[in-house]
Amino acid sequence: MTRQHRNRTARPPGKTPRKRTSASRALFPLATLFAIVAMPLGLALPQTFPSLAMPAAHGHEMLFGFVLAVVAGFLATKVTTAMLWTLVITWFVARCAGAFGPLAPVAGLAFPLGVVATTVPPLFAGAKRAQNRIVPLLVTALLAIDCAWWASVSFALHWQQRLLILTVDLVVLLILIVGGRALQSAVGGHLERSGIKRRDPVRRGYELPLAALIGTMFVCDAFAQAPAAGACAFAAAALNVHRVWPWQLHYTLAHPRLWTLALGYLWLIPGLALKGCAQFGLGIPVTGMLHAITIGAIGTSTLVMMARTTLLRARLPFEDFRDIGAAAVLLSVAAICRVLAACLPPVTGGLIPVAAVCWSSAFLILLIRLAAVAHHERTRHASGT
Repeated sequence: MTRQHRNRTARPPGKTPRKRTSASRALFPLATLFAIVAMPLGLALPQTFPSLAMPAAHGHEMLFGFVLAVVAGFLATKVTTAMLWTLVITWFVARCAGAFGPLAPVAGLAFPLGVVATTVPPLFAGAKRAQNRIVPLLVTALLAIDCAWWASVSFALHWQQRLLILTVDLVVLLILIVGGRALQSAVGGHLERSGIKRRDPVRRGYELPLAALIGTMFVCDAFAQAPAAGACAFAAAALNVHRVWPWQLHYTLAHPRLWTLALGYLWLIPGLALKGCAQFGLGIPVTGMLHAITIGAIGTSTLVMMARTTLLRARLPFEDFRDIGAAAVLLSVAAICRVLAACLPPVTGGLIPVAAVCWSSAFLILLIRLAAVAHHERTRHASGT
């Protein structure tokens, strides 16, 4: 079918196409604001905001309130105004699910259902290769885990911690695929433009082995097979070292737009190694390895991807990325503090507030950048340029 024929048949006579926009316009600011206030409110007002203070509930809110909103904003690039408002409203409803009493599971699942309905069909339709279907499958799996979470809460099944670990496994795989592709492409383009000869040919074909390892780890975590899950975590960490070695990431150190992207991805290596240690009982508590992954890898990756995606959408340059670089460093400090606080609580327990301040400050920097971009877009639209 020719392009001209597609253009003639795509739009029925007399119908005006509905205007579509990126869900990131609303969901990125919402997720960022939520990240800023969640930690201080949970620490300062635990009785008022138990969903942000109790460990399992806190983990659920950060994964399904913050991370899932970022994922939806990144993947839902062409939504109607009605679809966007639906996502925003269901996000707020899900955050207040506890106020709905016996209908809390319905309220809590409203947003994940909306995300799946908005992102999965177009992702499957646009997937020309089988490996590109992993991302929509992961989004669907997140919905399934949230269904299990609410079943656990409703029937007192005490699955919450295990379900949080399974959710982190899925998000790790999402970063390995989406983040790995973005990093390899960005660094490769930079080396080519700079005339730097690659030391080794870029090794390809890592996604399926990594997906197999993380998928096996996921199954082992689901059935509480700690040693097997730990072995998969160690193997995934080692495979990631082998994957990134030819990328020559040291050439990115003078470019915050690149090294921030690399930092989020590289946090997966110590995060997975710490998970291996935790599963083998080598002195690392589960909370320590979870925060290495969630703050270091997931937090940094989401922050940087929100900044990059917003700048790309607004067609703005990446030259001045120093503020996001500072935010990424703050997240690394937060991750280190939180891991130390978990591993040596009598000595470093006071580092938890430090980690919270660093986390909130990092996302406050991002919120300021998002507001500046939004102001630029409004000004440009008003001037007609």
